[in-house]
Amino acid sequence: MAGAGERDGEEEEEEIVCLEASFFINDNYELKKFTFGSHSFELYCLQSASTDFDLTGQLVWPGAMLLNEYLSKNVDLLKGCSVIELGSGVGITGILCSRFCREVVLTDHNDEVQKILKKNIELHSSKDHSHHAELVAEKLEWGNSDQINQILRRRPGGFDLILGADICFQQGSVPLLFDTVKQLLQVRERDCCKFILAYVSRAKIMDSLVVSEAIRHGMQINEIPGTRSVVGNLEGVIFEVTLLEKSPM
Repeated sequence: MAGAGERDGEEEEEEIVCLEASFFINDNYELKKFTFGSHSFELYCLQSASTDFDLTGQLVWPGAMLLNEYLSKNVDLLKGCSVIELGSGVGITGILCSRFCREVVLTDHNDEVQKILKKNIELHSSKDHSHHAELVAEKLEWGNSDQINQILRRRPGGFDLILGADICFQQGSVPLLFDTVKQLLQVRERDCCKFILAYVSRAKIMDSLVVSEAIRHGMQINEIPGTRSVVGNLEGVIFEVTLLEKSPM
């Protein structure tokens, strides 16, 4: 006969519930209109995040609004350029850029986010036939040299601009972000390639980490004058990041 302790153990085991991964995913996307200056478009996004922290890309974050406002007022920065965006999420920044650039590559590492990103690219392409940019989605996990090289093999000349909007959430990902940026910048080492980062301050330790990692990776990071503002009750700023010039031998 089983003892009381054994019965308690069996009851505890019976209480364990295994949940499917889909339980943690919210895919109740809504079509929402966004306007930046004189430029308006619609895209699908969530109004609140999924349970899974890795699915932050399903939302439009304050830093994306900050970067898009800046870009809409500085379209000369984009005209005729090839652009790669890191951590594109639903694609709000890349879609705006596609109206002015010749090529835009939107990247994200999460498969679920990739689905909504591609859906928004299809939506935009079907509604707006006036843009001239090639707009594509690529999977890219920061620090993954194989994935970076795969993107660059198809574009051996690299990119004119690297963009990132509100992508610094986890401390462990920041070194990988700047490792990725460095690999992309080095392709255009002799040209004027730069990384434009819209950053929103949520923790002092992250503020310091972003700057220190840029410097540690051999980059110069400068605040773009006039971009510091309050977005979503938080302080945001836009940085311009470039490789430090090598001293002549």
